[in-house]
Amino acid sequence: MARFHVIQFIREQRKTLPVCFSDVSSKAIMLTGSNVGIGLEASVHFACMRPKLVLTTCRDEEKCQRTREVILERAGLDNPPEDGTGVASWPLDLSTFDSVREFASRFAAEALVGAQLNVLIANAGVNMLHYIKTKDDWELMIQVNYLSTALLSILMLPYLIKSSSVESPSHLVVVSSFGHYFGSRKLTGAEKWSSILGTINEKKFCGIVHRYFLSKLLGIMFIRELVARLPKSTPVVACTVNPGLCRSRIFRNTETKWYTRPVASFLKYSPLSRTSEEGSRTLLHAAIGGEDNVIHGRYLSGCKVLEESSYVFTPEGKAFSKRLWTETIDLLSKVDSRVPEIIKQNLRVD
Repeated sequence: MARFHVIQFIREQRKTLPVCFSDVSSKAIMLTGSNVGIGLEASVHFACMRPKLVLTTCRDEEKCQRTREVILERAGLDNPPEDGTGVASWPLDLSTFDSVREFASRFAAEALVGAQLNVLIANAGVNMLHYIKTKDDWELMIQVNYLSTALLSILMLPYLIKSSSVESPSHLVVVSSFGHYFGSRKLTGAEKWSSILGTINEKKFCGIVHRYFLSKLLGIMFIRELVARLPKSTPVVACTVNPGLCRSRIFRNTETKWYTRPVASFLKYSPLSRTSEEGSRTLLHAAIGGEDNVIHGRYLSGCKVLEESSYVFTPEGKAFSKRLWTETIDLLSKVDSRVPEIIKQNLRVD
């Protein structure tokens, strides 16, 4: 069991991370949140390896077009295929369930490279300054960082399974944060809550900074519960990864106010901060560079497996995690009718 340690954090931030390379010529790779930061850098890395498909997502068509052009230019792909394969970019806005549902339907309908999907990196996330509700009536960070990411992961799971083999398992990578270590501080007494999701969605539940930490802890719990229900024979590797403190766009919303700008600037431009390219190496490692039997179901940081928050291993944490899974699946089953069948067909039932 682990807690956040400053010395370990400093050592890890100063560590030189490897640039993983693998033969991905037969693979289809998808990354969410690819127009800036570590998502863009990881997409460029993958495109340079010439996979069958790199499918990136951004919040709107304009960003998609611009992102694809940047990736093609930086990867030296001067004559991309006209059918959209090689590098494609589709709109996906995780702040609305409708967008996730529409994306999954489009993936099934257009079936680029035969609807093959070998790697899904759920990188898109937000770090907000204020409490904001989405049109689906969820706090924005809880929906983007957790609920919509979980929905997308489940809807894409059949493609990951279909595209995998024992010799070459597919990978589901959810981007987390070292902040998850602080995510359990408001969960005392959670066993008495009538609804976990309902409680954490309330504005009065916690401050906005803590809500970001909590959203990342929820993602770790989701992957652990998913892995616990995946039959051992299923050739899919699922894990969470911490890219570390990076000079990326994750702080863009906290740079808009004078009273938060100094903190955001310090974190973003600290000598300990990695570049976005350096942070993207952790995503590559989780997707193509790790030992599958070692990283499955685990939390990676600094390109190695680390222990998750101690809370995850306590009796209270385990009970919270199971309830969270049940509530999440119940909610997402109402959001998209495909979810119950996917769960039934591909996961063990408690």
